[in-house]
Amino acid sequence: MTFIKNYILRLQEKIRYYGYLYYSLGSPIISDSRYDYLIKKLKYLENKYKFTWLKKDSPTLTIGSPGLLGLKKYKHITPMLSLNHVFTASDYLNFYTKVKVFLKEQKINFCCELKIDGLAINLIYRKGTLKKAITRGDGITGEDVTSNIYLISSIPKQLCGFNLPRTLEVRGEIFMLKSDFARLNNKAINNHTKTFSNTRNASSGLLLQKHLKTDAIKNLVFCCHGYGYFPDNLNMFDHSSRLIQLKNWGLPISGYSSIFNSNADILNFYKKIKSIRDFLDFDIDGIVIKVNSIIFQNKLGYTHKAPRWSVALKFFDKEKVSKILKVIYQIGRTGVITPVAQIEPICISGVTIRKVSLHNFNVIKQLDLHIGDVVTVKRSGDVIPKIVSVVKCYRSNHAQRVVSPKLCPVCKSKIKLDDNSVKVRCSSGVMCKGQLKKLLYYFCSKHGLNIYGLGYKIISKLVDNNYINNFSDFFNLTYDKLSNLDDIGKKTVLNIISSINQSKNITLSKFLCALGIRDIGLGKSKIITKHFTSLNNLMNANIQDFYLIKGIGLNTAHYLFNFLNNKSNKEMVFHLSKNLNIYSDHINRNSIVHKSNILFNKRIAISGSLQTFFRVEVINIIKKLGGHVTSNVSKNTDYIIVGKNPGSKFIKSRTLNTKVMLEHDLLKIIKICL
Repeated sequence: MTFIKNYILRLQEKIRYYGYLYYSLGSPIISDSRYDYLIKKLKYLENKYKFTWLKKDSPTLTIGSPGLLGLKKYKHITPMLSLNHVFTASDYLNFYTKVKVFLKEQKINFCCELKIDGLAINLIYRKGTLKKAITRGDGITGEDVTSNIYLISSIPKQLCGFNLPRTLEVRGEIFMLKSDFARLNNKAINNHTKTFSNTRNASSGLLLQKHLKTDAIKNLVFCCHGYGYFPDNLNMFDHSSRLIQLKNWGLPISGYSSIFNSNADILNFYKKIKSIRDFLDFDIDGIVIKVNSIIFQNKLGYTHKAPRWSVALKFFDKEKVSKILKVIYQIGRTGVITPVAQIEPICISGVTIRKVSLHNFNVIKQLDLHIGDVVTVKRSGDVIPKIVSVVKCYRSNHAQRVVSPKLCPVCKSKIKLDDNSVKVRCSSGVMCKGQLKKLLYYFCSKHGLNIYGLGYKIISKLVDNNYINNFSDFFNLTYDKLSNLDDIGKKTVLNIISSINQSKNITLSKFLCALGIRDIGLGKSKIITKHFTSLNNLMNANIQDFYLIKGIGLNTAHYLFNFLNNKSNKEMVFHLSKNLNIYSDHINRNSIVHKSNILFNKRIAISGSLQTFFRVEVINIIKKLGGHVTSNVSKNTDYIIVGKNPGSKFIKSRTLNTKVMLEHDLLKIIKICL
């Protein structure tokens, strides 16, 4: 079971990383189908093994990704949810059956549209005038890109016609035509500047830029496919009618939308679109199927992440053949050495692939992989993207067998085999610069102190220049030291120093996770620190204390105890505690007193999952502060505290203009009143 828990945690971490690259940076390194498959796999594992604590902040419960540093944030009027994805006709029929059974209707109309591959955007109009343009972000708040949007000619700045609503949220996709993309990249090649790998990357990169390249951003196109807040008093009770109204107001909509009421027609539409896909001047990755009736949509409702009345039926990706150029070895923060195949570049669904993880040396043995082999690389919706086979008929006499290294690729120390005989590790610990760099990077990442700007490349340079050798050294970094590094500007240096200062307040669980102890991620850190009220209590615990923690295996208990009882680690933790304000995840309720605060005598609702506290703790904290927690939202509700993946209470609160309080706002109040 410990192996399964660790596997789920690693899968969650991997998906969060891929999601950040996709949603926030617009630079995915995996195909959509691989990402969707990983999400599907994670859902299956979470539901099968029912480790409820693992699901608390799982990417299966989140929308999008945290935003980019430097762009202003703005709240959506209504949550900007994602879509559930399916890849086969049978999966679509599953969706259809659930809808039909729930509604108990014989005839249901569906609106089918193209799933354009671009960047989702939310446009807010006030009395017909464009006021805000916001990216999806995490579904609650997104990046404010209004100034950039004004340069896109296909987005009307002023709506036309009659019955213009006081407030309107328009949802759509920003994308680039293939022909414009080709011209953009050709120009970049001629000017020896950066090119984009696909149209979606180009759309995201241009829209999210801080320093506008006006000529380039004018190439972007907008297509409306829906709405968020849409007034009911307009008496339009189906999706297609609302789209037509949006078109009449001047918003561009797709000419490929169609209404069907039979599965045969819907699947034929899917096949037709798939057949013309390559002839369109814009990228699509499937079709979107929506229940057309707004009344039916409201009955079906929403999950925490997506509407129950809509689904994306996506296209499968393809297999392609490439050649193994060489196998390199990458080292992780705990010393695990992972073989990675470097292949001749291939492009599958707009993603250029140059490297493929081989995971471990058992995979190499099973494939009988040789350097120089021709291999089949698959990235599809139902199989983990990987090298699926070796085309042995093309193997030359000069092909070299891939063998496990005897020495660490970084420090040349001896490597050792794990107990399970699958993983191999460097035996040098942090004396190995490869491990040290990865460990320091992990410490600064969102799993730890979340220091923006300190990426792996900068940390690597800091280590190479002997500016940092341990965690405490981050707090001794100066403007001069950072400025001495190559390719780092003044603004970046100031941002890093500011972010280091902001990172000094940290929960005990995040601090424990940041230390990078083997087998202990954020999930296990939260379980462990639930049993200890302070860092001092944790440091003084014995091995038996760790054995007794439910959800922590014997191996993990040993890794934790050995780390905390190592003399140099103890000194390191002591020095860190001098630089950091480490506080308990679990507030001592008795220490909270009544003081003048904005929650006193207020009616407060809670929606979504909170990251710092359990729900019951927040309820008790609000009571101690003199507030009243309500189970529903009404016009009498003063505040709604919103966490990740808020539900129907949050949606209702938007219509009532209830004041919104985010988790960090609550934390500020608690710190003042403690």
